Amino acid sequence: MTVLLRNTFKAWIDRAPGAPPKLVMVGDVRVPTDGWQARLTRRSPQGINPKILILDVNTQQPGGEAQEAITTIPLRYEESPPQDEYGQVMIANGKAEIVVRVCGSN
Repeated sequence: MTVLLRNTFKAWIDRAPGAPPKLVMVGDVRVPTDGWQARLTRRSPQGINPKILILDVNTQQPGGEAQEAITTIPLRYEESPPQDEYGQVMIANGKAEIVVRVCGSN
């Protein structure tokens, strides 16, 4: 079972000079054993509001035996340049959703 660690999720627009704007989304998920893999992927199709980017947490359980140890996995998603002027990002893992505001957006 994957748990979204609500207070770890943050999104912002990186407007570094000399580079196109880049949306950056970071956060952590907790899994029950070691060996898991997790990543954020853009949902397709997106929702009805183009200002809310929807990302899904995709996890893969380890094959075979895994040590029982609660593990935290850091996630990162980047989109450069952002495909829209997002105001929010929704992160979903099938059971739970978190919505965070994009800092630095207009």
